[in-house]
Amino acid sequence: MKNNQTLLAAGALLILALIYYFTQTGSVDTKAIDAGQFTIHRESIGSVQLSNNSGTLVLEASPVGWTLENYPVDTLKLSGLLDQFTNLTVDRLITKNPDQYNKYEVGDQGNTILVLSPDGSTLLELNLGKQGANYAETFVRNPAEEEVYAVKANLSQYKSMAAKDLWDRSITHLDLNQISSVVFKGEISYSLKREGPAWTYDSELVDPDKVTNLLRPLENMNGTGFAAALPAEKSLYESITFGFGDGSTQELNFYKKDEKGAILLVTINTKSKIFEYSSSSLNRFKKSVADLISDPPQN
Repeated sequence: MKNNQTLLAAGALLILALIYYFTQTGSVDTKAIDAGQFTIHRESIGSVQLSNNSGTLVLEASPVGWTLENYPVDTLKLSGLLDQFTNLTVDRLITKNPDQYNKYEVGDQGNTILVLSPDGSTLLELNLGKQGANYAETFVRNPAEEEVYAVKANLSQYKSMAAKDLWDRSITHLDLNQISSVVFKGEISYSLKREGPAWTYDSELVDPDKVTNLLRPLENMNGTGFAAALPAEKSLYESITFGFGDGSTQELNFYKKDEKGAILLVTINTKSKIFEYSSSSLNRFKKSVADLISDPPQN
């Protein structure tokens, strides 16, 4: 009796598994298909449009790089996006029945990708549906065609992308060899100046190597995100001003996002965005002149 119950339970689980597989993956057609029908060449892309219910993001190629709303796009995120959509492999045909479009979310829900050449001709257009049961595939449909396909890619992240998810988060990109002065004002206050190979801290001579090690994190500062605006009652936490050999300057102002002050909002005079930045990242610059004086020679 017990063995029969075990067999019945196992049979029921198998049936449920099969029902789940066929209803969730929609594996209803095993005929030969063109696995590379959505393949496009990366070098032929001029722009990419990602659309969802919130609007359309237009990423455009230019001689100086890719931009979104006239602001540079993060190169790693862009590369990941282009890799996904230039190497789409069709796994299988799911259905040709329009009554099934909503089931696979490939109808007119508004989640689409449109890839254009530099002259504006369409290279790829797809409605992005839901993920398959194995989470390594996505259901898609060319809006001009009936067929719904499963492609070997997880494209769900692009269905809810916002501009701030794709913008370049670089705050600074500097060459230490070009910096002639750095002035800290706020919670931290002191100035560093260079004349030739020599550096001074508030006019006192200090070790150039220690100054270089101190300033190196400032070469490439990256925000953790973006803010739409500064607080109405903004509170300045810190400012850092760089002077360069050619007479130009860059000024960063760090404002408390809220009373806690754990997250700062950063403006820089050479960029249009407001960045988020951790206040703890500025702790490394809390140095006294004693920290930068050359070590005494060892006997």
